Amino acid sequence: MADDAGATEAQGDQCTPAQSLGRLLKLPLPPPRIRTRPWWFPVQELRDPLVFYLEAWLADSIFGPDRAIIPEIEWMSQVLLTVDIVNSGDLVEITIFGRPRVQNRVKSVLLSLANWHRKHRARAEKMNQLEEFLKTHASGPQTPEHRIV
Repeated sequence: MADDAGATEAQGDQCTPAQSLGRLLKLPLPPPRIRTRPWWFPVQELRDPLVFYLEAWLADSIFGPDRAIIPEIEWMSQVLLTVDIVNSGDLVEITIFGRPRVQNRVKSVLLSLANWHRKHRARAEKMNQLEEFLKTHASGPQTPEHRIV
């Protein structure tokens, strides 16, 4: 065992993935992220949230798979957003806290983005179908319909 430790030290940073995974598993878990109200957000705006639902894939497209864009949206629009998965992962519940006019504006922007992503996805599916159709029909022999004499 001492030989293994000496060999690892001699290699420096070169260790196998299993060894690095073992080290990571021994580390303590990071503390859970606790959401606190930002200093710029008035507490009275937490009373009447606006709630609506979107498909989960749309939320991933809009906010990113790890929801990394939410803080930027919150800062730019001066609202608080929560995005929670409901209905066994098919839907997400989006809750917007803020002034009513700003809530409606942010909802409108998010729904517009959702509509754009839906259209983009439908168009991509049509293009894939067209490509498949062309591949299957182009595989036959190419014969011209009219011969030039």
